[in-house]
Amino acid sequence: MIANLLRTQTAEGHESLESLMFVNEIMNNTLSVENYKKLLTINYIIHQKLENKLANMLDADLAAQLDMKNRFKLAALEKDLAYWNIDPLTLPELNFDLFIPGQNNAEVLGALYVLEGATLGGNVIKKHILANPNFANHEDGLNYYGVYGEELSAKWKSFVSILNESVTEADYERCIHSANETFNNLILLSKQLG
Repeated sequence: MIANLLRTQTAEGHESLESLMFVNEIMNNTLSVENYKKLLTINYIIHQKLENKLANMLDADLAAQLDMKNRFKLAALEKDLAYWNIDPLTLPELNFDLFIPGQNNAEVLGALYVLEGATLGGNVIKKHILANPNFANHEDGLNYYGVYGEELSAKWKSFVSILNESVTEADYERCIHSANETFNNLILLSKQLG
């Protein structure tokens, strides 16, 4: 099953990214507002550049099966940016070439695996941020991390199931390569904004 392979074959990128995205500070409730804004900015830039593109590159029936229109996170990120007074027009240009998958369902699903997976820890992250005194009374600025709310588990299970059904063995390498390159987009951007 491709989902299991993706988990093992992207583990290195996943770990590198976690170390850059303040996971320890989040988990021990010491994340600063400044670093939270950095996280929002990283996620916003990547979603702003990839979200619509990826959805439009999928075959229409696959996009419908995934219910792509209800998986967009850009609006939640825009709300968060507005809440924290971050003007999207002042954000830096990328200083690296952004990886964009080819027009191939397996490649697009590999990239989406990373973006969907990022929301998987969202509810836990949100809980920790809310337990952090730096964020007292700031729940309105945490839309992205709670974007799926109670539907989180169901949405992930449905994504993994469709992913496993849609990617054939012949396309495993393409899917894994795309997921790793998407992690790399996030890693390079984290370092750029670090």
